[in-house]
Amino acid sequence: MADIRYDYCIGTTNARLKKTVAAMLAEAGYYSAGEGKSIPELLRRLRSVQPWLVIVDTALPPGNIEELAEIIETDGLAASIYINTTGASTLDRYVQLTWPTDAPVLTAVADAVCTEFSRKKKLQKEIETLQTRLKERKVVEKAKGVLASHYGMSEDQSYRFLQKRSMERRLTMAEIAELVINNPGLFSSLSQRR
Repeated sequence: MADIRYDYCIGTTNARLKKTVAAMLAEAGYYSAGEGKSIPELLRRLRSVQPWLVIVDTALPPGNIEELAEIIETDGLAASIYINTTGASTLDRYVQLTWPTDAPVLTAVADAVCTEFSRKKKLQKEIETLQTRLKERKVVEKAKGVLASHYGMSEDQSYRFLQKRSMERRLTMAEIAELVINNPGLFSSLSQRR
C-alpha cells in the first residue's frame, strides 16, 4: 500500500475473527474506525464514521446480508469485503473471501477495493459537477430567452446583462438567471431605457 492509510469498520459478532482481521489490516497500515455487532448497528456506524472500508462477516445478525450489501453499494457507504464464515452465503455481485484467509490475500483485496472505491467517488464527484454546470447553463439560456422576449435584447446583450448583474450583486450567473426567470419585471428599468 502506497503511503495511504485507510480506515475501516468491521461487522461481526465473532471476537476471534475481529481480532485476526484487525491484526492483518493493522500490519498493512489500516486502522479501525469502529465496529457493528448487528446489521443496524453497522449501518449506523458506517453512516456516522464514513470509513473507506467495511469488512462484513456474512453471519452478521439479524437479517439479510445481500440487502446490507445492496445498501452499502447503492449509498456508496464504503468499499466492502464480505468474509464468508458459514460457507452458505453467496454474494455473487460483491467481493467475498472465504474464512480463514491469508493476510496477504486480505490486504491485497482491501487495497484493490479501496482503490476502486476511491476511483468511483472521484468519478461520481465529476459527474455531479458536470450535472450542476449543465443545469446552470440551461438556467442561463432560459434567462437569456426571457430577457430577449421581455426587453428585446439580443443573445449577446442578454449574456452581458446577466454577467454584469452577477458581478454587481456578487451572485453567480445562475442565481441572477433564476431571478430573471422567476421575476421578469424585476429589471423593468430596462424597458424605460429602450
